[in-house]
Amino acid sequence: MGEIKRIVYYLPDYGIPRGIDFGYYRYTSVQPKLETHLHYNSIELCFCIKGKQHYLVGDKRYQLSGNDILVVPPNTHHGTGDFPEDKGELFWLQINLDNNHETLCNLTYDQSNILMEELLKTTGVIIKGALDIKVYLEKLIGQLDDFTSVLNKIKVNHLVLQILLGTIELSEKSQSTYQNKRLALIDEYIYQNMYRTIYVDELATVLKISTGYFKSWFRTKAGVTPKEYVNRIKIEHSKAILLKRPTITEVAFELGFSSSQYFATTFKKYTGLTPKSYIGSRR
Repeated sequence: MGEIKRIVYYLPDYGIPRGIDFGYYRYTSVQPKLETHLHYNSIELCFCIKGKQHYLVGDKRYQLSGNDILVVPPNTHHGTGDFPEDKGELFWLQINLDNNHETLCNLTYDQSNILMEELLKTTGVIIKGALDIKVYLEKLIGQLDDFTSVLNKIKVNHLVLQILLGTIELSEKSQSTYQNKRLALIDEYIYQNMYRTIYVDELATVLKISTGYFKSWFRTKAGVTPKEYVNRIKIEHSKAILLKRPTITEVAFELGFSSSQYFATTFKKYTGLTPKSYIGSRR
């Protein structure tokens, strides 16, 4: 079984006014799905650092990749839907919106209200820039693990504010249409060549850059390797085909996998189910 690392800090225990939970996980294998739940009168910021994660927020679906941020609005049911919690690395931070009794991180009431209003504007869209905030998220864990003095408390409040302000700033920046177009070209090429093996140097050629630079660039932008990205798309596509073809082996070879065993292993890696189990659950 792969390594499972999950840490949750209850922020009121650390003197963070209006803070609720701050958490982190790093999974090297697929975990059970996140059941549907809601946070009463509070927002949750999710920072996907590595891998992919699916969320169903209300009736809207989101797919987060490495470097994505999603702010879940208050009083809204959310979870991973039919998807498992995927392997990868993710931080989350929950903030109470109610300022009847205390202010956020010891700001004034006016400052707290303005900050909360700006955060609410960021809900419902995927924001790029989780990697820019990662340093503050990691520092926050360090301070909480060594919470021994008043100075730690000051630093923790300061880091929470940096994370919140950084998220607002990233949401205000226009997303790079150039980078988005490059990823769109890669997606288009993958879908056009879905039914065969796709090599990394082909994808680099699409963008007219070297294979070495492409690998580095792609991992920074997508949060996964090119091979993993291609396999994820193929597995998602295979779900519909599995219900129409007579054998799993036929689907495996149709999508360019070298064997039915490799296809089945990859399918379970990204869905938590074997192809046979998936077919059974749908029929």
